Amino acid sequence: MRICGTSWVRRLTVGMALLLALGGAAAAGPSVVRGGVLRVVDEAPGSPFGIPWEIVGVSICAAVPALEPLLWMDRAGRVMPKLAERWEISPDRRTITLSLRRGVKFHDGTDLTAQAVQFNLQKQMERGIIPYFEAVEAVDRNTVRIRLKGWDNRVLVTLAGTPATVISPAALERLGVERARWHPVGTGPFQLERYERDAYVRYRRFGSYWDRGKPYLDGVEIRFIRDPQTLKAALLAGQIDVAGLQDLALISELRAAGFELMAADNAILTLIPDSANADSPFADRRVREALSYAIDREAIVRGLGFGLLQPTTQLAFPEQSAYLRDYRGPTYNPARARELLAQAGYPNGFSTRLIPAPFIPRDHVVAIQRYLREVGIHAELEFPEAPRYREYSTRGWRGILVHFLGFFANYNSFVGFYFVNPPEVWASMARPAALNQVFAESVSTLRPEGYKTQQLHRILLQEHVHVTVWRSPRAYAKRPQVQGTNHMKWVTWPWWTPGEAWIRR
Repeated sequence: MRICGTSWVRRLTVGMALLLALGGAAAAGPSVVRGGVLRVVDEAPGSPFGIPWEIVGVSICAAVPALEPLLWMDRAGRVMPKLAERWEISPDRRTITLSLRRGVKFHDGTDLTAQAVQFNLQKQMERGIIPYFEAVEAVDRNTVRIRLKGWDNRVLVTLAGTPATVISPAALERLGVERARWHPVGTGPFQLERYERDAYVRYRRFGSYWDRGKPYLDGVEIRFIRDPQTLKAALLAGQIDVAGLQDLALISELRAAGFELMAADNAILTLIPDSANADSPFADRRVREALSYAIDREAIVRGLGFGLLQPTTQLAFPEQSAYLRDYRGPTYNPARARELLAQAGYPNGFSTRLIPAPFIPRDHVVAIQRYLREVGIHAELEFPEAPRYREYSTRGWRGILVHFLGFFANYNSFVGFYFVNPPEVWASMARPAALNQVFAESVSTLRPEGYKTQQLHRILLQEHVHVTVWRSPRAYAKRPQVQGTNHMKWVTWPWWTPGEAWIRR
């Protein structure tokens, strides 16, 4: 089996590469204006962002102009070339061979080679970040062969994400680990100029970028502004060109003010009961189901959602293969909730705790608390700081965590990250007994199959290990002069296209 030629990946790759080429041709026409510095507000790095195997979560936002992955993937899971222009999966699915682009330079002037890619992937493997890689071999200067422990159809997601970004080994040695942590030396369209902690990271145009004629901008500055009102003032004053937004009120205000929004559903708000604690009321499936009947999702969304939230009873996004078109789930029915509690031995209810993640608005949690109280579940609110919340999730908690689950283009990646990961990630969450076997079957197919991912999804819904409440968007507001950033179109939301961006004057 060659996953190139006439295979599914190659067909998608050729088609999407053609679309990108056409888009690039359109952008490169007379309307493109070169020059200028794009001012972006995005998430501040909570971890180093210069060494890929040390980057945690959204810290990649600070490095996107400088770092590039081996492959590229859109929100629908379609794969395209990036630093690797071709890839081939062996007939036994035990190896993937990547053919690297020739003539690609790191920002320090050294060449992108198979040896450099091997070095970077080996570091990821040593950290346990890519568990299904067995070995990485530099076949020749421009060919990398990855040997897999066993086929896993999440592998292309990995090769299109942070674990497959590469930095210059020579720069790492020259800078030393401590400096390199905050100084990404990659292959991207922009190279680091200056980083001020908790303030900004500034990049300038990389003149030897491999995609000839790009980038169009002279530079990119990513600023870190946490306060919504400060961010709003900067946007209205024209001090910011593009801003990442999570605050629903601010998104609504900017939309009304005429800002263009690049938005997509990006998170599902869920309640995570301590179902793994044998002495917890939530160890009983009926009590977890009662939670789902107790909450009036529609009413909360109408009152607090600014027209941006979507009530849901599913643990999947509509774009994902696992989404169930015929599933409605438990709707608001407090009488049914009380009936289930009585069946489980709690006719008078019980007391517990609601523990939201630090980034969840207080009024949303208070609204949920009120509906639980009406069926006899008296939940005391606790609002921990981030370190304490992380301690709960990794070491165990009593009561209910309130958390957002993020979007993944591949549903198997979603399930693996949130439900099949090591138990210390959600220490007090019970894993359904059937989940691991079905998950192993689902990742073993050549590409994700809808009937398998839907089976996974149904297991999670039947056991109510998470109780879903609504889907929430991530949005980027931009001034109309800004073109080509393509936010919210890729495999995960932090990725965008700095090399394609330009500013109309």
